[in-house]
Amino acid sequence: MCQSAVISQHINRIGRMSFNRRMRMASPLYVERRGELTRLLNEIDRLRDQIHDEFSTITAEDYNLFGQELRIVIENLKSLISESHSRPELRIYNNRMREQIEDLEELEHDIKSFRVNAPKNEGLQEVMTKIGLLDFSQLF
Repeated sequence: MCQSAVISQHINRIGRMSFNRRMRMASPLYVERRGELTRLLNEIDRLRDQIHDEFSTITAEDYNLFGQELRIVIENLKSLISESHSRPELRIYNNRMREQIEDLEELEHDIKSFRVNAPKNEGLQEVMTKIGLLDFSQLF
């Protein structure tokens, strides 16, 4: 079992941070607060790395704990990127946010496919067992 509680807390913190950033973006003084967006994006990078590092130990139960929160973070990032299109001073962050969205969506898809759904797929498990029984040493 992975450190799902830690990942969940990390996602919750990012969720609060992204909501606060979105509220502050509405302020005409936001240009002075671009550093806050940088901190948020750095935190999202750390979350992505943490989920990636824990990938092999994530279970369906873990995903049930933080999966919905991860979707919210992804949706918040999508909202941030759409808001940044109307703010020229924030456009410099668009590529980074786009990459983060793609990375998090890919991780979420992989978790659902390989860590949650694959263990339930009996046909896939049978194929994997047969592959495990093959002797690849004779191929070389």
